[in-house]
Amino acid sequence: MRRTSVSFRLGLVFGVIIFFTVAISYVYLGGQLRSLFHDGLKKQLYKELQLNRQLLEKQPAEWADIHASDQWADDIGAALELRVTLISLQGDVIGDSYIAPERLPFVENHIQRPEVQQALLEGFGESSRFSETVKEEMLYTAVPLGKERPFAVLRFAKPLKDIRLLEAELQRGIEGALFWALLLSLMFGSLTAVFLSRPLRRIAAAADNFVHGDYSFKLPLKRDDEIGQLARAFNYMSDEMKRMNQQEEWFKAVFSSIREAIIVTDPNGVVMLGNPAACQLFNLDCGKMIKTGTGSKVTDARLIDLFEQVNAAGSPVTKEEITTMTDLGERVLQVSAMPVIKGKHSEGTVFVLNDITKLRNLERVRRDFVSSVSHELRTPLTSIKGYTETLLEGAMDDPENARHFLQIILQESEQLTALVNDVLDLSKIESGRIDYKFSSVSLKELIEQTVALFGRTVEKKGIALQIQIPDDLAHVKADRDYLELVVRNLVDNAIKYVPEENGQIWITAARNGKMVRTEIKDNGMGIPQKDLGRIFERFYRVDRARSRAVGGTGLGLAIVKHIILAHKGRVEVRSRLNLGSQFSFTVPVFTENNQTESAT
Repeated sequence: MRRTSVSFRLGLVFGVIIFFTVAISYVYLGGQLRSLFHDGLKKQLYKELQLNRQLLEKQPAEWADIHASDQWADDIGAALELRVTLISLQGDVIGDSYIAPERLPFVENHIQRPEVQQALLEGFGESSRFSETVKEEMLYTAVPLGKERPFAVLRFAKPLKDIRLLEAELQRGIEGALFWALLLSLMFGSLTAVFLSRPLRRIAAAADNFVHGDYSFKLPLKRDDEIGQLARAFNYMSDEMKRMNQQEEWFKAVFSSIREAIIVTDPNGVVMLGNPAACQLFNLDCGKMIKTGTGSKVTDARLIDLFEQVNAAGSPVTKEEITTMTDLGERVLQVSAMPVIKGKHSEGTVFVLNDITKLRNLERVRRDFVSSVSHELRTPLTSIKGYTETLLEGAMDDPENARHFLQIILQESEQLTALVNDVLDLSKIESGRIDYKFSSVSLKELIEQTVALFGRTVEKKGIALQIQIPDDLAHVKADRDYLELVVRNLVDNAIKYVPEENGQIWITAARNGKMVRTEIKDNGMGIPQKDLGRIFERFYRVDRARSRAVGGTGLGLAIVKHIILAHKGRVEVRSRLNLGSQFSFTVPVFTENNQTESAT
């Protein structure tokens, strides 16, 4: 749709009003002036007739000669610039300023002329018609002559052609005056429209800025009229909207930063508003809800039941725990709900859903950890206590049995010490209190030195251990001591779980892009498929009896996982039952760009 300015429309309205005013004035004034002109002309003719009538109270004696009466008519007609006609009471024309005297006897009888009849009856007569005598439109006025009794009728006539010319001149004057009046009125109307629309344009520009979120524009307050009042109201509204917009931004920031999921529903359970935490948890389109004002239906049965429960009860719900399936998986939610009551009707409900899944998982892990530690500590302590009591009860007097019992006590003490050390190491690693000292490390040299520590054990069990690492393998960026702990734990596990006499262990390393991948493969007992996902958990053992028999604490792989993650690498395992296992880990290649980096 085409837009037109206010000034144009105001000017158009003013112009139309002025045009019709001038047109009506022209028609009305033209008619009035013509009427006034005719009346004035008739009055003028009447005055002149009366004047001549008074001069001719008696019929002049010389009028017995038609030439004398016609001469008088010619003289008066020439003096007054009129057609002057003298008519006898019998209707004969005895004098006419437009007709020669020799033609007068042939002029038609005028006794039946309307103005003549009216003059004889009323003392004054008038008529406008086409004259057959002079072949011209004429205005006739007539009066009877004679004081006591009329002896003739005196008639003055004015050609309507002359009247029309005068009227045309008068009309042109009126038209000229009205044209200039119209032109000046349109000019002043347009200027007035421009001046009137100027503040409106300012208000329109301010409103446009207002719509686009710019509330800084202020209207001048120099007027006390309605436009000034409108400007004051607009400025006040702008300040209020600026304040409300600022508050809205604050509320949005606070609303968005709340970690708990907040959902606002209408009485029908349709979600009308949600913060980012709720939208992420339940896959809601919060942006669409805010922009369009349309809600989103919740499909979770537990939430629907909770919504219906709150709406039906009309009372708040505080910290009720529910387990529900979301896009993030199964979550444990602590729900608080508050219905919004207006009058006696529910306007909706505000729900606060605190995701306590991690908290419950941590509580479970803590319970499992305490249970596992207690179990792992109880077994060696029970063994130590039992053998110690046996010795105290007299077994110490039997040197052979006493020595055997003391060796068991020593073995259990070493197992207990290893367990405590692993727990302390894992606690330090998980708490982030370790300051890793990254440097350039030769992985081939580190593996060879670590494997050398297990030389006697490997030789004793008859294990065939092969190391296949190229001499030109790139150095890695790592903390040497902790990377050695990773290799030691993995090699130690491989040695413990391979069979004696025919055990085999392969250690390989190769570069893979920006990482170096190390694999430690064995032909041991393997790991069942169902246990592969949990072997990096603390205290998790595939075979608890065998692990305890070989001296495992159940924390070695958990330590390995946390150290490799701190090195920005990955640790993986592949295994099949009775077919051996393959543990692998990656660490980044050492470069000049990352040599100064460190991490905690």
